[in-house]
Amino acid sequence: MKKIECNASTVIEKKDCFIERIQQEEEVLVKTINAFGAKFEDLSQLEHLMSMKNPPHHHPLTGPIYVEGAKPGDFLKVHIEEIKLKEMAQMLSKSAGIAPLSKAKDFDFSSRYPVIAEVIDEERNLRYFKNQLNLKASPCIGMIATMPKEGVIKTGHMGETGGNFDNPFLTEGVDIYLPVEVEGAGLYLGDVHAKQAYGELSGIALEASSEIKLKVSIVKPWIPFEKPPILIMGKEPLTKQNSLAIIGIGKNFKNGDEAVRDAFFKSIEVVKRLKPTMSERMIRSLLSLIGNSMAGQAYSNTSESTSQILLTEEGLRSIYYTENPSILQDLEMCLFQEVGSSTKTKTLITIGAVKGRLQKVLHQYLVSLGIDIPKINSRQLVYDIETEKYVLRIHLLKWKDITKNYNKFDLVIYGADKWLENSNKAFIALKHFEQKDCRMSILVPEEKRDYPISYFLERNIATTYPNVLKQHYAIRDSHIVEMEGSVEASIKLGWADSIFDVVETGETAKVNGLVEHTEVVKFGAVLATARIDKLPLFINLGIIEEIPEKRCIAFDGIDGSGKSTLAKKLIQSGCFKNSPVVLVEPFSGKVGRDAFALWKDAKYLLWAEIVGKQHWSARNVVNTVYDRSILTALVDNLEEGGKEQALKVIKAWKPLPDLLFYCKLDAKIAFERNQARKEHDEFEEWESLKHYEEKYEEAVNFLTENSHVQVITIDASKSTQENIERIKEVLTLEKFI
Repeated sequence: MKKIECNASTVIEKKDCFIERIQQEEEVLVKTINAFGAKFEDLSQLEHLMSMKNPPHHHPLTGPIYVEGAKPGDFLKVHIEEIKLKEMAQMLSKSAGIAPLSKAKDFDFSSRYPVIAEVIDEERNLRYFKNQLNLKASPCIGMIATMPKEGVIKTGHMGETGGNFDNPFLTEGVDIYLPVEVEGAGLYLGDVHAKQAYGELSGIALEASSEIKLKVSIVKPWIPFEKPPILIMGKEPLTKQNSLAIIGIGKNFKNGDEAVRDAFFKSIEVVKRLKPTMSERMIRSLLSLIGNSMAGQAYSNTSESTSQILLTEEGLRSIYYTENPSILQDLEMCLFQEVGSSTKTKTLITIGAVKGRLQKVLHQYLVSLGIDIPKINSRQLVYDIETEKYVLRIHLLKWKDITKNYNKFDLVIYGADKWLENSNKAFIALKHFEQKDCRMSILVPEEKRDYPISYFLERNIATTYPNVLKQHYAIRDSHIVEMEGSVEASIKLGWADSIFDVVETGETAKVNGLVEHTEVVKFGAVLATARIDKLPLFINLGIIEEIPEKRCIAFDGIDGSGKSTLAKKLIQSGCFKNSPVVLVEPFSGKVGRDAFALWKDAKYLLWAEIVGKQHWSARNVVNTVYDRSILTALVDNLEEGGKEQALKVIKAWKPLPDLLFYCKLDAKIAFERNQARKEHDEFEEWESLKHYEEKYEEAVNFLTENSHVQVITIDASKSTQENIERIKEVLTLEKFI
């Protein structure tokens, strides 16, 4: 074990010389000196030390220590394994505390009583001199920091890379994450306390010399922080819960809420990464329920104040679902990549997979992870597979049961036919598996194989996929015979003239006297997740590949133009391969519904701004395919408020698509398509369609002239498959896929 002696540094600053160099995961013993900078054995020695004209400098530090591999933009993760206490004492300084001494001549022991103690056994019981306190030692580190790239942090002070925390949470067994601003990080430590409460009300604690056993590792945030926070993770000593603390810094000690405010806004950014689907407005409210504001170095005439917002395990589990006993392990891998190898417990990953033919897709996925297919009882529906880093818990279920409990599974595997029929917008497609023989087709009796497709569309069709059928054909609801299965029997029963169903080998159709008349759509299988917050965790574990550059693609146009069908089909077509992609419908859902009341009240700008800012957004996380986007937000605003108002809409919309497919269709054709639907809204009436056909053209021209968005016009009168092929060509040409 490498031992590093205290060199009594008096400032934290960028230096060219380092007292030692250490490696990641190397076990290191760092020695620190009492905050008063000297050894004393009794009260008289302490009194003599404090009465000296030029006493030793307060808060001597050990450092800087060079960490191999640390670069600006990284975070230094310091794991505090053990704090072994040496000599200790407590003495109130002149300037610190809730009621500091105002005059130098008042500085004596008459009004504030010093405490001196020593550890007397392995249980850390303390023996006190001149008083009868009954407290055990619970050591914590007062000062820890990395080098700032500019300026100086004096001992006893605080900066954005660390400094004087005086926070009891910095104790044994916890990890602190410090921003790295210079190569090698430049780690400083010191000012150990044998005992301290939150707030340090009298301005100083039970100061001690010590030996700190620690390990360091280097981690990188998945997305750079706007203002890098300092984080602490581990068992918090007051609540005894595994907790996450976000540190706040106040430049002015007299304004304590400055540190709280800093911690608050840093907490919003951290929670947003742990819960990307939660709006900032909701996070602000949430922090009043689960965010415990606790003071650190709160009272000092001479230095900055510190605070923390503490999120206990109880609060964290209320927003972040995991079956893992160690929730902090999950959170760390969701915030940072390249997490050190000091993790002791294995992460549990749950998979919901559809029973039957899709089990071979599950096995294909397991093989891609380098996992041997386990030999299990064919009737076993839940089983575990253990690897070096994680445990996969497989649940074999029916599709309906998976969709009802989608947010309880980390990953799901299903056939895209099920998703196309009842698309779950929460599912992010992670990986596509081709099933070359799987397609959805119209099947007819052998004797009618040469009849035109129009013949069957005007008669009854039996299917378990009515939504997919209607997405591709303007067929009336009255002509659709919905069945739960065995649709082939509907012909002989006289219920239908044809069927629309999944075809793989075609043997079932053949036995029942049916032939494939028209192939409507091919489909594959999909590995997906509803846990967008866990994507970094999956990448860290090697469960999915690292996500490349994220793209935003949108489809827009009048009702009936087929934009929704194209958006859904594009996601399941496999063109994104192993790159995660999600469907976003900003004008639906709670935000869209609530904002629509503003549209009805002709408050178009406010309507568009609310939808544009508050809709579910996966920006910076995965590829997104939008069913309606900025064009829909522009059409009414251009008419009502002109160009100036429309420019405000463009500015408010987040994110603007990188590529927008405008599905252009004659209003007459759109009207005919919409009439086949069971339910109609005001936007599907003839007058509305004709009006918006012109307005969308105007919006396209305005958007092209006033933004970076590239707009591609699609002839929506063509078939879905023709347009999907056209879209794939564009995406390939533009290097989107």
